[in-house]
Amino acid sequence: MPDADDGQLAIDKRDRFRGCLLGGAIGDALGAPVEFWSLGEIRSRIGAEGVVGYLEGARVTDDTQMTLFTAEGLIRSSVRGRSKGITDTTGVVHNAYLRWLHTQGYPWEEIGGARRGDAPDGWLVGERRLHHRRAPGNTCLSALRSGRCGTIKSPSNDSKGCGGVMRAAPVGLLTADPSEAFRIGCETAAITHGHPDGWLTAGALAAIVASSSTAPTSRRRSRSRAG
Repeated sequence: MPDADDGQLAIDKRDRFRGCLLGGAIGDALGAPVEFWSLGEIRSRIGAEGVVGYLEGARVTDDTQMTLFTAEGLIRSSVRGRSKGITDTTGVVHNAYLRWLHTQGYPWEEIGGARRGDAPDGWLVGERRLHHRRAPGNTCLSALRSGRCGTIKSPSNDSKGCGGVMRAAPVGLLTADPSEAFRIGCETAAITHGHPDGWLTAGALAAIVASSSTAPTSRRRSRSRAG
């Protein structure tokens, strides 16, 4: 990690990326068990301090699963664009979501849009610890099973749920340009959520992450105490 002045350590790009993805996964694991509880229920059943540790272990939630497949799709699209000179980010991310759908128990040959005869490829879909169904949203499931790739101009539904924004953070790590992050965040969310409320929020989060991931930041260097 590069040095900074004033006894501080500069936070490099890789640390920011890891922190974004790991922080989201930890937050999901902490909050998933109480997702549908009211504040009163949380306080009465857990205590006044609320959630201060894992209630059901550090499980990988459906939100985290889709965030990882979003990241994989963005990486593949970036590689394709640099190697071939052309790419369709929305289409590549959609294919990544189809691989995620396969991890939820749907046979690959029955998934709409999956090329017949092709096996789902990539190391992420081969990670067996992701092949667990963590109560995924019905909108994401139905949109992906439809065989259509929803777009802003041609939405596959009118959903304004949170399934688009929940997975949008990696888009902000793809580019340092908040405007571009906003555009890609909106487009990738519209794959499954057709209402503007469903994809504008994803664009906003992606833009915020893009701005945050390039902002000057440092942290204090830990000092050992002798004696």
